[in-house]
Order: sequence, then C-alpha cells, then structure tokens
Amino acid sequence: MSSPNPFPITIVNNSGSKEEVYITIKGINAAKAGNKVQQFYNPTKKVWSDTSVATKLSDFSKNVINMPNIDSGIVYLSFGKALAFANRISPPNIGNPSDPSFDVVYDKFEISFLPKDGFPYIDITNVDFLCVPLQLQETLPNGTTNGPKGFKKGRQEVFKSFTGGLTGNWKTIIQNPNNKGIIRIIAPNKALVDLPNVINNNFDASSFQTYVDAVWEYYAEGKNKSIAVDMSEIAEFNPGYQGVIFNGVVKKSGEFVFSGKDANGRALPDISFEKPNGSNEIKGSIFGCADLFAAPNKTPQSVPAKNLGAAFNVGLLAHPKITDDVLFLMPSTTKQKKNWISYKGHFYTNTMKLKNGDILDCYNVYAKIIHANAIDKDDYAFAFDDVTHSDSTLADRDATGAIVTIQKVG
Repeated sequence: MSSPNPFPITIVNNSGSKEEVYITIKGINAAKAGNKVQQFYNPTKKVWSDTSVATKLSDFSKNVINMPNIDSGIVYLSFGKALAFANRISPPNIGNPSDPSFDVVYDKFEISFLPKDGFPYIDITNVDFLCVPLQLQETLPNGTTNGPKGFKKGRQEVFKSFTGGLTGNWKTIIQNPNNKGIIRIIAPNKALVDLPNVINNNFDASSFQTYVDAVWEYYAEGKNKSIAVDMSEIAEFNPGYQGVIFNGVVKKSGEFVFSGKDANGRALPDISFEKPNGSNEIKGSIFGCADLFAAPNKTPQSVPAKNLGAAFNVGLLAHPKITDDVLFLMPSTTKQKKNWISYKGHFYTNTMKLKNGDILDCYNVYAKIIHANAIDKDDYAFAFDDVTHSDSTLADRDATGAIVTIQKVG
C-alpha cells in the first residue's frame, strides 16, 4: 500500500488567535524527473510558480491541504499576513528588524513526498528558530495514528523555559527587540546580529572553545581514545563501504582524522576535519552542522561529519561519565554492542569548570531546552538531530494523511 497522492494534511488551529493563518508552500516539484528548481506551490490552483503565494487557512475545505509530490518542501504558517520572500525564493531574514516579515509570528514544518517512495517524510523543525509550537501526527488505514511529535505546550510556556533556563551569552538567542516582547528563540548558528539600541542576537560562542580544545586533546593519537562510525549508509552510492567501520582520532597534524579499510583489507581514503576556532567557526561548523563539518549528501565525508557534529551538540565527546575507549556513534541497526541510543542518558549532561570558576555547558543549550519541551524529547533542534535518533520525523509507508496542530500562541 502507498499513501494517497495528493497527500492530505489537516491543519488544526488551536492557537487561540483571532488573526488569519496564511499558508505558503515552497519546495521542488518532484513530479518532474530531475527537477532541482525551488518554487512555490499554489494548493488552490494546483500550480507551481516562481512567485510566492499565500493562501488563507479559512479558504481550504475543512482546513485540509492536499500536497502533491514535493522534494525539500517547507510549509510556512504565518499569523496576520503572508510572509515576504526576497530574491524570489529567500525566506524572511529573522535577524533583520527591517525585513517586512521580521515581526510576523510564524513557523514551519517540512515534507518530502517523492514518487519513488510512495509516502511522505514529514517533520517539525526548529533547526533555525522556534516561534510557534506545532504538533504532528499521521493517520493510518486502521484508524490509529502515528505520533504525535513536536509540542503539546503553548508558545508562552515554551518561551518561559528559555527565559528561565538560559544564562550568560546564551540569553542573546532570545529575540526581544527593544524589550517589547519575545518574537522567537533563535538557534545559536542563526544568532549573528547586533544592532545597538534595537536588538542583540549576536551569540558569542567563544567560551565553547574550551570544550572544543578539550575534545581535541582527549582524542589525541596515542591516548587510546577514539570515535567509531558505521559507513554502511553511503554504500549504495560508494561501493566498498558496506559494513565498514571508520575510527577517528586527532593526528599530530591537528586534524580529526577518520580512517578504515574495506572488506578486502585495503585502506579507504581518510576523512579529515580541522578544529573549529573562534565564535563564528564554532557557530557555523558545530551548531550549524556545516562549514568545517559539512556533510555533502551521499559522500563518505557525510558520515563522520554528521556524527561528529551531533556528538558535539549533545555533549557526548570527552564525557566524564563515558569511560569506554571507543565511542560508538552508530545507528541502532549496527552490529556493534553500543550505538547512539545506548548513550541517550548522557545527552546534554556534560559540563566543565573553567579557570575562573564558571561552569561551561558542553552542549547546545538551545537544543537541550527544545528537546526538554518536545513530546518524547524528539524534535529537530539542529540539522543532524536525526543521527541521534531524537528527531521528529514521521514516515509511515501506509500513512493516509497527516494532522498538524498549531498550539496556543498567546
């Protein structure tokens, strides 16, 4: 059995707001083979175009959006007015108070519904920011549901977790221009702006350097500590990697190097990562899961990059309570004795005492608070959250529809 095409998504508006909800859909028309062009989809006229189009939720019959085949799809839900997209396709700039959509209350969820799959992958995402808590469920043929994922809590309740839980530099990810009210909480890799007397969202990650340096020292070659990753996931596109384990240590060159051999004992090409230095490299590479830790799809580099980045975000690396010589950063399907799920109890618990006596949280504090508020602690708080088995994706092969609930915004 496969999912219906188009795929029905029911939007339940529990926001309590009297403002109209606008729906904007952006993605790639997956019905066209080989298409890579980002466009907008008009669900009422069933057409794709280069111009953004927003539809009022009240204009949909029974609040149901019928989604066509789409790749890398994003469904935006905004309150009061439609979102403005710059340069044809670029979403609102959440760091720029002069952006026409800066003060609009909005959030989004993601969907990919490819013809070759026959069913969609849908997830709630807070990789960039959190503004409106959303909840996701799938409906199944037998009348049951898959999920829920996302949030049961309302906006103000989740915001309170951040205002009460963030200290020091982390407070700058709270977007409260001129102290007139919180608009959204920004992910640390997006907190790049400092406009005096207006807004300070330039998160300084330089204190995290102490942890990065400690990790590089902990896994230095000769100290009998290493990281192991399973390369099997890219074997379909790179013959010779099925069942191959790469081990990573920090070489004398200063790079974190992952190496391994194929089934015939032949050495495969090493994969190396430079150490992030300074606030911007830490934000872009570790919290942003890009730059020095870029993970190009279907490449050998993607596997250690995703796992190394994810381990930094949840604070597993050089964790004082994990005494194993090898840290097995692997999916639950691995044949190894340990995997990501084995370490879940240690997520967001690693701390260090700095020379000045301060305590450093050795993890992504934004992600910790997101997960603490999410159903079953599952959500996308950073790009590689799926690696840790903590993401919010639903993808049942027999799904007959989905339900996205907008939680209270007031």
